Amino acid sequence: MSWRPGGSERRRPPSAPADRRLLRRASIVVAAQTGVAVALVIGVIIALVYSISGQERVSATDHKLQTKIADVAEPGDTIVDGAPDGCPEDEVRAAVDELEPGTRRFEVCDTPFLAHVEESDGERVAAATNFTEQQEETERLARLSILVGVAGVLAAAGLGWLVARRAVRPLGDALASQRRFVAEASHELRTPLAILHTRAQLLQRRPSTDDDQRQEIDQLVDDARVLNDIVNDLLLSAEMQFRPEARQAVDLARVATQVKDSFSATADEAGVDLVVDSVPTDSHVVTGVPSALRRAVAALVDNAMDHVSRGGTITLGLSGSDGTVRISVIDDGDGLDPELAAQLTQRFRRGPGANGNGHHPRLGLGLALVDEIVHAHDGTLAIDGRPGHGATVTLTFPAAP
Repeated sequence: MSWRPGGSERRRPPSAPADRRLLRRASIVVAAQTGVAVALVIGVIIALVYSISGQERVSATDHKLQTKIADVAEPGDTIVDGAPDGCPEDEVRAAVDELEPGTRRFEVCDTPFLAHVEESDGERVAAATNFTEQQEETERLARLSILVGVAGVLAAAGLGWLVARRAVRPLGDALASQRRFVAEASHELRTPLAILHTRAQLLQRRPSTDDDQRQEIDQLVDDARVLNDIVNDLLLSAEMQFRPEARQAVDLARVATQVKDSFSATADEAGVDLVVDSVPTDSHVVTGVPSALRRAVAALVDNAMDHVSRGGTITLGLSGSDGTVRISVIDDGDGLDPELAAQLTQRFRRGPGANGNGHHPRLGLGLALVDEIVHAHDGTLAIDGRPGHGATVTLTFPAAP
């Protein structure tokens, strides 16, 4: 834990851009979910208020009509109140005469009316009144409720955003501290592991007549190399998160050639044909960290080597169009189940037959690191293949401006 010189305030570890995007997305999701939940509750409340208010106004008006019928009307009468200008009462009465007994709503001259009709012993009596004012009051209440509801939803979303920001801030600090620890621990482990590997190689070069001892020494060299690769992967992952300023123009065609050259001896020993397929006239330049991009392509080739049998082919294909550059590692090996493709980019997840050629143990970090590198370069990773028909891993990056 680091402390600010001359004070007792703890300094918050800097968050990586990917972490900040992740936490920001989490805050937005929480705010959106809060807003949707509040909107549903308010919507139900508005619907209930509108329905109950409308029914209450209908009941109150119907009671007035029944009272008027009981106090004023004679058998056969049809009482009409509130006929609008330009709408004859006879037209309203004719509409009322067509109604069934009971409380009914109807429209005449584009005006809403409420009528109460009673019929007994063949005698019919009815009363109708203009229902425009009551209906407008109900609609005004609904509009006001909707306006208040929208304001409530926005306020709830804003409050959810603030609460989420405060809630995920400790998580951001924990992620930053974790990444810093990985970076510092990897850096500290790098030197002793390099020394261990060097000493193991020196020991390997000494003559030995004991086959068991020679086998153990060879295994020690392999284990030291694997540990060194793991530490380098962890350090590179941390570097991608904390050193975005290290980016520069990188020619992926050159990267592919460098990776091919570095694997040439391994490919020859395994009997695998490793080729680069690109169009020399196309531009394959992207913006990124050269060491990281080389490590990503090398990890894909290394993974393909474990799944291609002797006599097989691994192709590094490059193409570019529509402002993007693609580099694909194509093999004709064991293939894979498309349903497992998404799982293979998770740390410590390995596909079946991950040690096909057995040139060193697999820990399931390679594709996870490739996925981190690709996302740190604003790119995408696509895995395709079928069992027994090889696999294709394609990295797509924005072309350098």
